[in-house]
Amino acid sequence: MSRLLPRSLFGRTLLVLAAGLLLSQLGSLTVNVLDRGAAVYRLASQQMAERIASTARVLNRLRPPERAEIIDILSGRDLTVSLSLTPLRVAKGYDELDPYEQAFTAAIQRDLDAPLPTTVEITARKRLPGEVAEPAGALEQWFARHFYFLLPDSFALVAQVRLDDGSTAVFFARVPQEPLSRYESLVPRLLLTLTIFFALAALVARTMTRSLEKLSRAARALGEDPEGPPLEPSGPREVSNVIEAFNRMQAQIRGYVHERARMLGAVSHDLKTPITRMRLRTEMLPDGGVKDRFVRDLDEMEAMVGSTLELFRSLGKEPQRQPVDVAALIDSLCEDWRESGYQTGVSGAPRGPYSAHPQALRRCLNNLIENALRYGERADLAISDDGRELRIEVRDRGPGIPEDQLEAVFEPFFRLESSRSRDSGGAGLGLSIARNIARWHGGDVTLRNAPGGGLIATLRLPRNAGGTLPE
Repeated sequence: MSRLLPRSLFGRTLLVLAAGLLLSQLGSLTVNVLDRGAAVYRLASQQMAERIASTARVLNRLRPPERAEIIDILSGRDLTVSLSLTPLRVAKGYDELDPYEQAFTAAIQRDLDAPLPTTVEITARKRLPGEVAEPAGALEQWFARHFYFLLPDSFALVAQVRLDDGSTAVFFARVPQEPLSRYESLVPRLLLTLTIFFALAALVARTMTRSLEKLSRAARALGEDPEGPPLEPSGPREVSNVIEAFNRMQAQIRGYVHERARMLGAVSHDLKTPITRMRLRTEMLPDGGVKDRFVRDLDEMEAMVGSTLELFRSLGKEPQRQPVDVAALIDSLCEDWRESGYQTGVSGAPRGPYSAHPQALRRCLNNLIENALRYGERADLAISDDGRELRIEVRDRGPGIPEDQLEAVFEPFFRLESSRSRDSGGAGLGLSIARNIARWHGGDVTLRNAPGGGLIATLRLPRNAGGTLPE
């Protein structure tokens, strides 16, 4: 059952409102049909009972030769009168119609001058003098069993009054009633009413859920872009309170992230002082293997501290993003590496500037290029931009990475080499910094092995306002 329900709050709210409106309209229509139909039947049947009773009184007072002329005068479209020496055999109707028959019989007897024997039968067929009507359909029969006043033409009401001379006056009555076809005209009105209320319900539901959708998008983007602008409180009071609480939480998280970066950055910065003292003391050691090992360890520690500082500086200290010419930025980085003796190549171009933190984006791209040059001796960059996402691929010509290690290399200080030498692969923070910056912009960095050998690092940056929330 739950699979049939809409998955969104808007859909479920609209479904509940629409179902409530439909049920209320159907209930109103049902009450209208039953109440109006019963009222019309009671009034018409009372008038018909009076006509039958007055006609029976007149026929009872006349001599038999005079009755024929009166019968012709009194017979009409809704009431046909005939005389019979003996009571007619009339097919018994449904048992559920007995209350109508008994009430009609009592109404006739109340208007008679004398207590003449009277019988009434609502037959399952429309009976007219000399003919028998076709039986009613299944739906009409069901209605006739329970609500006779809804079916004026499906049954015949036959009233028989025994006169004083022993003859029987037979009345074939047609009680004017509310036909079912009349209620068919209510269907367009019902549909129009439902359409109007459904549109209003959709408007109300959309007003309620639009703010929740904005809040949902903001919550999804919070981990990618803590610097996103606060949401404007809107919607009902309860939803506005939730949005305000979310804005406070976002501001607190942003403060915690920056505070952590400042604290750990300060710790890493403070480590430079003892490292410098150790380096000075190492210089006073006599030349030899011990001194060389101390120098290598200090170089590695200094590289790790420098990389750690760079990692925490990548958390986005610039207060606002700016349009960045990515093509020019990449050309500048590649030119710097070519001047250092490395081989780089660039293909493709973005459609336009990208809104980013300039220094952070530069550091991200430079780390990817440096990683490719360190392990593959050459870096080839391919830029593609479909208007929704800016993609930059950096390919090297190195040995690649085992498939089960493609995600592990993004962990801080993780390196595939067993040694910790900077010459064999650095401190293991380059890819971590690159991914951290990409995710700060709402994007990501992924790795995959190239079919012809080498590794491809892909930087994806969304085009929705440079990673900010879409309006």
